[in-house]
Amino acid sequence: MIHSPTTFQIKVPLLFYSEKRPSCAALTLTATLLCTLIFSSTTAFASSVKVAFIGDQGVRSNAREVLELIAREDTDLLLIQGDLGYDDNSATTWDSQLTTALGQDFPVMVTVGNHENFEWPLYQRLIQRRMDRINDLSCTGDVGVKSKCTYQNIDVVQIAPGIYEVDGVDAEDDYASYIRSAFARTNDHWRICSWHKPHKMMQTGTKTGPSSWDTYDACLDAGAMVALAHHHSYSRTHLLSDYSTQTVVHTNDEMAMQPGQSFAFVSGLGGLNTKPQARGGDYFASIYTADQGASAGALFCTFENTTANCYFKAIDGAVPDQFSLTRGAADTIDTQAPPPPAALPAFDDPLPTQGGGGYVLSRSDKQELRWIDQDDNGVWSNVWIDEECAASLGGVSATGDWAELLTIAPGFDGISYPCTNSSNPVQDTQSPITTPPITTGFAFQRTDKNEYRWIEENSSGELGSIWIDKACADRNGGVQESGNWRELMELAPGFDTISSPCY
Repeated sequence: MIHSPTTFQIKVPLLFYSEKRPSCAALTLTATLLCTLIFSSTTAFASSVKVAFIGDQGVRSNAREVLELIAREDTDLLLIQGDLGYDDNSATTWDSQLTTALGQDFPVMVTVGNHENFEWPLYQRLIQRRMDRINDLSCTGDVGVKSKCTYQNIDVVQIAPGIYEVDGVDAEDDYASYIRSAFARTNDHWRICSWHKPHKMMQTGTKTGPSSWDTYDACLDAGAMVALAHHHSYSRTHLLSDYSTQTVVHTNDEMAMQPGQSFAFVSGLGGLNTKPQARGGDYFASIYTADQGASAGALFCTFENTTANCYFKAIDGAVPDQFSLTRGAADTIDTQAPPPPAALPAFDDPLPTQGGGGYVLSRSDKQELRWIDQDDNGVWSNVWIDEECAASLGGVSATGDWAELLTIAPGFDGISYPCTNSSNPVQDTQSPITTPPITTGFAFQRTDKNEYRWIEENSSGELGSIWIDKACADRNGGVQESGNWRELMELAPGFDTISSPCY
């Protein structure tokens, strides 16, 4: 048997993790209504967000017990790293199971797994409908596949490396660049990378996964934690400064999340079954598999503004792992990094640019471009840019590796994206939507997902919308307006209250 670095089980409940707000369920009717009003009205101003991480669910009794555990732990958000119902014709059962345990409007983010090969389009529709009901939850891109989602103080990038089993999902789709782009302008939130299949060195099993480290590197550079599943077990690495060599920063259970250091975990005990341990390593902080008597369960993290407390809890009450996080701390950054080479502009030198105060740097240790400039406080900072943006800014003027980049521009993601007309896939548009004159209607394209809506007056005289495909939009004059979900609802609140112009 292979033993893990952390194999003990704590059988006592962690009450201090679940005292964020009281339960309203056991009060009198009047008190219940008052309690619900008070706590629902303060949700938008919550100082913390408690997140549960699971994967590899199924629709059996253990999966239901895990969801019931998540409800009892007073969780605010659920992240599922793939493999949902497993079998054909199980998507609606899976969705009903979520609703029964957590409620119809509970926030859930789902990343596609290899076992969504049966009904992924239906799963995706069910996921999107649930997300559309949550005011604090917004996503852009192909939800669950290549998407950036935000919930209060948390940013999650969902990708699908190695998923070739699901129709319409690309196992290799330049996911690393997407991660860098998605995190380019979000330096004041917690950052989470979410995908299903781990690299073989990031799991304790024998399952296959992507062999490249490029997505891990992108998350590492952003100071983002990496949430995984696929192997039906739980494991967590120590804080790492290099994923490919499994270089450990330290072995403490207090970890600082910042550019250049990260950790990964597999939380694949969502309910289907439990697998034994097949590999280990001194870079693992905790391993919990069938060999350690693992039961189904979830990882819970409560994210405050700059700190987080995390623990894995099983349905039998075992708590095999606990750790804490800080965001933006600088105590472990290498302050003795070598000075920039002569080829790089020094701080006081004239900077080679086309009129601003900055310049383009090409990293020599990976394929990545960064814009270097001073922030509002005069601190030299950097932000990821794409090739089109770099070309419009005069091209590359300097090169350097990771340590040189942080020496020259320590303000990582401390400045705004410098290009407004670039192909940056998460570039926001701030143009207000104006309602064109209504004659027979017009086509609307959503910017937060690949969807077209027909907008027209309904029988009550208000603007309503209905789903249409691109061919229908093209037949009716093409897209005239675009916007995200909230902008759609502001423009045409009558959702699904009109008929399609094409069918």
